[in-house]
Amino acid sequence: MNEKEQAQHDADWTVERRGLWQRLCDYRFGGDQAEAFLDRVGHALGCDRAGAEAALEEYRRFCFLAVAADHPVTPSVRIDKVWHAHLTDTRDYWMRFCPQVLRRDLHHTPSLGGQAEDARHQEQYRQTVASYERFFDMPPPSLWPPPLPAPKPAQPARAQIPAGRAPLPSPWASEPRGGFVAVSLASAALALVYLTGVSTQGTSNPLDFHGGVFLLLYVAALPWAYLAGTAIKRSLRGPNRRNTAQAEDAIELAYLAGGSERAADAALVELMQRDVLGLDHAGTPAEAAARPDRIWLRIDGARLGSQSLSPSLRAAADIAQREQSLQRTLAALRRAYEPIAERLRRKGWWLGRAAELRLRWLGSVPLAALALFGLYKIAVGLSRGRPVGFLVVLVGLTAIVALARLLREQPRTRAGDWALHDAQRGPRAAELGVQVALMGTIGLHGSGFADYHTLRTPPSASGGSDGSSSGGSCSSGGSSCGGGGGGCGGCGGS
Repeated sequence: MNEKEQAQHDADWTVERRGLWQRLCDYRFGGDQAEAFLDRVGHALGCDRAGAEAALEEYRRFCFLAVAADHPVTPSVRIDKVWHAHLTDTRDYWMRFCPQVLRRDLHHTPSLGGQAEDARHQEQYRQTVASYERFFDMPPPSLWPPPLPAPKPAQPARAQIPAGRAPLPSPWASEPRGGFVAVSLASAALALVYLTGVSTQGTSNPLDFHGGVFLLLYVAALPWAYLAGTAIKRSLRGPNRRNTAQAEDAIELAYLAGGSERAADAALVELMQRDVLGLDHAGTPAEAAARPDRIWLRIDGARLGSQSLSPSLRAAADIAQREQSLQRTLAALRRAYEPIAERLRRKGWWLGRAAELRLRWLGSVPLAALALFGLYKIAVGLSRGRPVGFLVVLVGLTAIVALARLLREQPRTRAGDWALHDAQRGPRAAELGVQVALMGTIGLHGSGFADYHTLRTPPSASGGSDGSSSGGSCSSGGSSCGGGGGGCGGCGGS
């Protein structure tokens, strides 16, 4: 140590710090039960008596740093275990050690978990090791593993889809179709099959057609019934043309395309794009997706205050700040965005509840009528002792399709379809919020926010279900292979 370093060392060791260190050196952990305390430390660390004594001396140094350092401190994993052993003797720790030796309280604070907490405690651990070197020289690596290197500054995420990325197919790239040609072709095919049956069977009553001819007629009627129902629904959804209404923002477009959940996704992506919102989770995005309740949202209050946000986006920021969890925030946003439907209805882009129900019922009528027609033919066939197995299968398929059509909500009008088509071709089409509105989170592919799509796409139940990606109940400074913190965070004082 040269003269300059020696002078700095002497300056660091003030009278107060020397007194603190002397009190720590004189302190006998466990008091009259010192041997039993060493046994507990050895059991916690899985080491012999010599290893427990060495760990106890390093814990003594950590306690010194917790008071003497000018920053919060974080212990290594093994030193944290010694601290846990000491904390279990609550009477000695709180009534003798803290007031008489440290002369201040030293609380053990659990981590909240997540990447932001991990990064903070890794930084605290780096500062703790640096202060250890300042006061005590190099720490033993077996008890104080070298800290992980400081992360490089994050590159700002791209606000738009890169120009060189291959475009993903959009459901709104083509103009909304009328459907007249498809219904006409299906009608012509059905008429041709029927006339052929009349010619070959010698009767105009299709119930008297023999099995093979009737099955052919039924197969031709199935696509016709589906397309006829589609044509009915299209006619009830209004004329196939755009109107003069304009979308207020990407959130309104998202609700139009995919309902309140899509609107919630678009809002959060817009907040991330503006650097107002950050995601925090343990492990990789794919691992974190298995535990959506452990994905946290961090709002930058300073940036939030400086941003000019639409009412819908402001509501999203306020809800994210209040709920913090991604899962709870999405649920709250779905409820908060339900009134958007009324705005869309006034614009002529959305059907009222009664109109939408009537659309579904009438759109299912052709398929339901075909299924009833098939059931009647089955009854006729059974009365005549004919096989009806294939027809039963076809009628069952028809009933399933009819039920699916009845249950599928379709509240958007044809003018609403045109609004989405125009947004896909508009000047803001490359913006991430618009991409999410039109395509869902898959629209983030190739952008700086693609991790959000992974987080919103939970893995199958067979993978990642053991909860190992949650990061545990605390995470202070890393793992035993580098860094500190085996269960505490924000420990010590400043």
